Amino acid sequence: MNRRIADLLRIVREETGIYRDLIEHARRKTSLLIQGRTEALLESNKIDETFSVKLRIMENEMNRLCSELCQEFTIPREEFTLLRLAEGVEPEVAEEIKAQAGLFKNLLEQLKKVTQHNMKLVESSLSYSRGLLDFVSNARGSYQGTGRFRPLSAIQPTISRRA
Repeated sequence: MNRRIADLLRIVREETGIYRDLIEHARRKTSLLIQGRTEALLESNKIDETFSVKLRIMENEMNRLCSELCQEFTIPREEFTLLRLAEGVEPEVAEEIKAQAGLFKNLLEQLKKVTQHNMKLVESSLSYSRGLLDFVSNARGSYQGTGRFRPLSAIQPTISRRA
């Protein structure tokens, strides 16, 4: 097997492992968001940063290898994908490349779903917090994220008016 292809597959496998860990971390973060554990969330954010640094380093190495492989296999850089690379190599290597690309795509889809769920939890929490602040501060209204003023009457009360 070509040394550059072997190095590329090694990086893809390592990234796959990191994305598996990242998915597990995102799932734990879901639990922290639900529980509202602020300190634990701050620590979790530091772990996110560590994952980002690792992935950035690997992406830089992968970009370098992909550029070299583009030249070697005469594939225009803008058309280079793992599946395109698989078209120009021996069948056993092509199958490994396709399997890794499929696994990688699957992991990214899983991470996207967990991340979207976490974003909804954060948005819901922010909305709830804004409503509480409006209520506690006895404000006549507040500014929305769009910059428009929202009168207090637009906020649905969660406390009985008879109380």
